[in-house]
Amino acid sequence: MVQPTDGPQPGDTTSGTPLDEPLTDFLDAKAKTLGESEDGTTQRSGNYVQALERVVPDWIEWMNRQGVTTVEAVDSRHLARYARHLARRVNARRASNDTDGITAATAWNYYSLVSAYLRYCQQWEYIPENPADTDRAKDEMPDRPATDSSKQQFWSTQQRETIVSYVDERAYAAIDADPQSREALTAARDRALVYVIGFSGVRGAEVLASSRDDRRTGITWGDIDTDQEVLTVLGKSQQIEKAPLTDRPVSALNRWQTLLDPPTDAWPVFPSFHLASLRDAARSQLQERDADPETIDTVTSLGTADLVDAFRERDLTPPALTTEGGRYTLKKHSQAAAVDCSDDSKAYLTLHGARRGVGEAYYDVAGFSDAQRVLRHEDPSTTSKMYAHKEAGELSDVGSDIFSADE
Repeated sequence: MVQPTDGPQPGDTTSGTPLDEPLTDFLDAKAKTLGESEDGTTQRSGNYVQALERVVPDWIEWMNRQGVTTVEAVDSRHLARYARHLARRVNARRASNDTDGITAATAWNYYSLVSAYLRYCQQWEYIPENPADTDRAKDEMPDRPATDSSKQQFWSTQQRETIVSYVDERAYAAIDADPQSREALTAARDRALVYVIGFSGVRGAEVLASSRDDRRTGITWGDIDTDQEVLTVLGKSQQIEKAPLTDRPVSALNRWQTLLDPPTDAWPVFPSFHLASLRDAARSQLQERDADPETIDTVTSLGTADLVDAFRERDLTPPALTTEGGRYTLKKHSQAAAVDCSDDSKAYLTLHGARRGVGEAYYDVAGFSDAQRVLRHEDPSTTSKMYAHKEAGELSDVGSDIFSADE
């Protein structure tokens, strides 16, 4: 945790601490990594800290408009008024689908982010307690939305095999037509992605790049051990973790590696073939090597397949496919394959639906403990909540057997 250094120190309430004074230290403490842009602005990575950067300053402005400008002045009554403000926005959305309104889930997310800031202020003794963590304030919030695990998407065996069959056929056809074409590269990559996502239980952000977290740059060929059938990923815990690959993706990955022919293990397993992204990456890396403008122009004028060849020949590294690109890929292929998603919350297969489906398969065959291990949940309650609908059904069956003796 970063010790605040400027301005009034924790506990000094003689003049009052401006409400935004601890904010920079708080955000730095919550960032996964810290960097600095060319203009000297602090850059923080991580989805959580980026949400904090949006919500907490808005709350501070709202509080200032209410006449509250110091940390010491904030109390549970102010948080109750903020909660009522959020509740009104929820009601506005429900009443007229007001675009300025928000869902109950979003309201609770905003409140929890503000509460995290005030908890930090409490820890550093700016205030004696967290005023957001009081019944008076939370009672003004809208009802917290219930989570029904049965309404979440879980790839079923039929859904998994349908999309696998489709990407198999698509890749075979494209490779037979022209193994060096953009179509063949894309089809073989997508096939490998569907297999890895569909059978390993990894999170999409663990194998693809994230535009909002510079630590997540996509897995490389050095992160895959097809002999041991293991993936090395940066887990949700921000620690390096081992994930089971299983034998199903091995053939697709080996065929993809042969076709891609990466010159080093540092190449991403799932590179982006978005032409503009490839050209930007080539230009940036060539400029770093002080390549002459003519060479840069020549390379960046190439089409996708030839540009991938240039990346190999010049020892450049292509950018990785992002989670956004992965979601689009799954949506496109599950719709083209006519995967039946009529019972799902989405009309197409999702990255996280694949993960839940893998966990469900382990749960059904090997039990709760193995499902928790393959999903790498630190807290067993996370796994329990994910499969609560199955546990309830199983308990119902047990109860039926118990009470059948009374008939």
